[in-house]
Amino acid sequence: MYLRISYTCDSASPRFPGNPENQVRKVLSIDRGDVCNAAEVFLFNHNGTHIDLPNHYHAGGRRLAEFDIADFIFERPVLVRVEIGVGEDITASMLEPFREQIEGKDLLLLRTGFGARRSHSEYTNNPYLTLDAARFLKSIHGLRAIGIDFLSVTNPEMKELGHEVHRILLGDLPDRKPVMIIEDMDLSREAVIAGFRRVFAIPLFFEEVDGMPCTVFGEYGTS
Repeated sequence: MYLRISYTCDSASPRFPGNPENQVRKVLSIDRGDVCNAAEVFLFNHNGTHIDLPNHYHAGGRRLAEFDIADFIFERPVLVRVEIGVGEDITASMLEPFREQIEGKDLLLLRTGFGARRSHSEYTNNPYLTLDAARFLKSIHGLRAIGIDFLSVTNPEMKELGHEVHRILLGDLPDRKPVMIIEDMDLSREAVIAGFRRVFAIPLFFEEVDGMPCTVFGEYGTS
């Protein structure tokens, strides 16, 4: 069985301050007498549930089209719950107790419960990662991505810190691969998500982009 843990893209999706909104414009419409329906879609690549890749913060970093589809399939996901409030930081000391649980996993799903605030204005005063938290995650053997149930690893009021957190996680080094970032996920169904065997985070492959909205779903239950 499968459960989708990404949000549907629409113009009302919460956005990081300054991001343009998603838009859909009807180009052809059966209701207007056209032979079929068709639409033009404007999709800002860091709105909604999306994945950040190395080129987002590193000029020479890999873009989406340089990845293989297998890079977005995670065979060893783990869910960790950290209780956090509006505008609060997530530090290495909060994650350290879970090191043994996370070690050797390829995807960390970090559930804070903040997704319950997604329809409220305070959603943009989101929790955020500190530098030591980013370094902690980067030190985890085998970890390829982190998924979060809040707007961004950056709080809009602490952009410089957030920029550096992104640079640390997305750094693509010979001895330390990037930790991709999947932001604004729906991790509300904790009991099901904890039993995921595999997670798929599938973006729309597009040239010259540093990240993209993605459909994320997990496989659970007996095979």
